[in-house]
Amino acid sequence: MPKKIRFFLEYSFHYLKSYAFAIIGGILFGSIIFTQRQNLSEIYSIIQPRTQKIGIEGLYTIQTLPEDISHKISYGLSITSENERSSISPIVDSLEMKDDNKTYLFTLKKGILWHNQKELEADDIEINIPGTTSKAISPHQLEIKAPEVFSPLLSKLNEPIFFKKTNVGLGSYKVDKISYRDGYIKILSLVPIDTKEDRLTYYFYNNSTDLINAFKLGEVHQISTDQLNEELSKWPNTKLSSSIPTDQYIALFINTDKIDNKQLRQAIAYATPKTTDKNTRCLSPISPNSWAYNPQVKEYRFNVTRAKELFEKNEIEQLELMVADRQLMGMAEEIKKSWSETFNISVKITLRHQQANLLDYQTILAFGQIPVDPDQYIFWHSTQKNTNITHFDNSRIDKLLEDGRLSFDQQERKNIYYDFQRFLLEESPVVFLEFPTTYTISRLK
Repeated sequence: MPKKIRFFLEYSFHYLKSYAFAIIGGILFGSIIFTQRQNLSEIYSIIQPRTQKIGIEGLYTIQTLPEDISHKISYGLSITSENERSSISPIVDSLEMKDDNKTYLFTLKKGILWHNQKELEADDIEINIPGTTSKAISPHQLEIKAPEVFSPLLSKLNEPIFFKKTNVGLGSYKVDKISYRDGYIKILSLVPIDTKEDRLTYYFYNNSTDLINAFKLGEVHQISTDQLNEELSKWPNTKLSSSIPTDQYIALFINTDKIDNKQLRQAIAYATPKTTDKNTRCLSPISPNSWAYNPQVKEYRFNVTRAKELFEKNEIEQLELMVADRQLMGMAEEIKKSWSETFNISVKITLRHQQANLLDYQTILAFGQIPVDPDQYIFWHSTQKNTNITHFDNSRIDKLLEDGRLSFDQQERKNIYYDFQRFLLEESPVVFLEFPTTYTISRLK
């Protein structure tokens, strides 16, 4: 036994002697790895950055991408602040208004580079706003002319600009790869200019079912949807958050050609159920974040007694409710039940087909869009036959909308749009209901 121990010790000694440098080096290297693991992790993340895989519902081209994506790729000539005010963007040095506010002279900052490393020049920029003309009057000065005074123009110049109809932009992310299916983006990969940020890969799906299935299968790490899946919200190792964007709303639009009595429209407004959540309740077509928002408009809180009083003076035998989107059918059924019980009439629900004629409907439950600027001319002015879907025709509203486009004084415009909201709600061509909640579901790391 002692001989075996002696042999083992001599063998170990000679082994350690032969490989002493390797062993000591390994110990030192391991110690460095352990003590510097945080710094090494950061270095690795720079060399091999992480990729966030995000699922998006909808069909888009590079020109119609959601703003939160497109503004990562490039800037416009203007940006929008939290209270919906428009100002010059980071690529613009100054803006001069000329010719009685019909000419905008933008001076671009020097040294701004496109993602292809070419310096930004005025001649690179194409402006596609109907009625306007633009031209470069020097390498760093761009002139935009409107045929008449149009105060919302600056807000419309926040659309991201790209280099000569390519995917090359100016923003904090550049397009790495893009693939299409049937003319629409299927996969969009973005690389950050700041290498400390994660790469972003967006996967686009036709509907919420495909989107949610992609998350379940692990194809994407994060999705956003208006339709909260109860099963998915309870999944382990996931995080659920919600937000209430105020650039879109749900409303009941009333065809004023078919229902031309204001009291009857008000009766419908009072008889239509509405959310009691103040955070999601929508009161007007202007965002509550806007400087022009009027919080003192008529709310038309659910009131059966008042609805019956107004209806008895203006009775009709039947109401028809068209639904613009299948996901609004649950809300439509609640409205039908309320109208039937309140007015004691027949209520018919139909789901709108793509080719449905909006001249024939009585009421339609649909989504409405809220532009950045409070200008609502295209939605409510009597001349806008294609976009004024309620066919609303009111000379007072027309005048307010016309005046709002002519003034560059913000206080004056605020007064105009306060009145616009107040009178529009009094006439009730539309019943504003709520802002749809967006749910974001992320897989925890």
